[in-house]
Amino acid sequence: MRGRAALAGAAGLLGGAALGLLAALAFVYLWHNVLSLPPLSDDPKPGIAMLGGVVPIATIAGAMAGAADMIRRARQGKALRGRVMVFAAALALILAGLIATIS
Repeated sequence: MRGRAALAGAAGLLGGAALGLLAALAFVYLWHNVLSLPPLSDDPKPGIAMLGGVVPIATIAGAMAGAADMIRRARQGKALRGRVMVFAAALALILAGLIATIS
């Protein structure tokens, strides 16, 4: 049981961080491009400034929530496959975006 909870916690940590990063990017995109709200600061590149504050918070919160949820579900003996698939899809999307940005 401990091994399953440890693996589930690691998967939740990584997947939650990936989902948190996607949520932060979506938030900044919606703020500036869809809703056309004013920037939060007088920075010439306000999107970059917002990412500097939103990304770490959302990534840490997502990692903590993902790990806690996966450990809880593993200890209760519930299925983890659906959550692991969602986390894998989020991680694949982030890696694809990173590769597209680099190349």
